[in-house]
Amino acid sequence: MKTDADFSQMSEEKGMREAFAYYAAEDVIKMREGAFPIFGRQDLIRYLRQVPDSLVRLRWVPVKADVSGDLGYTFGKWEMWVGGKDTLMYGSYVTIWKRQENGSWKYVLDGGNSTPKP
Repeated sequence: MKTDADFSQMSEEKGMREAFAYYAAEDVIKMREGAFPIFGRQDLIRYLRQVPDSLVRLRWVPVKADVSGDLGYTFGKWEMWVGGKDTLMYGSYVTIWKRQENGSWKYVLDGGNSTPKP
């Protein structure tokens, strides 16, 4: 829960691109609504460069988590502000985390979907 909350805080403070790149494992899979997934950290970084942080602000709150050995997951709800459209969107997500050799947690699979306003 703490790592996921720190991830969200970094997204708010330093931008979505930096946060998603920092917490991604090298072999990450990032699912996208209505599109094919992205495979690998380097392809994720290339994709993230397409969206200026000034146009998108993303924050989320983990509401459930569990860990078994070196794998864990978080589930929660997100809010995304899209500046170009002045729109606030809502959704839920699930993130699969893997403990790294140095003891840190990186996400290996992340996906979510849009929901109606809470």
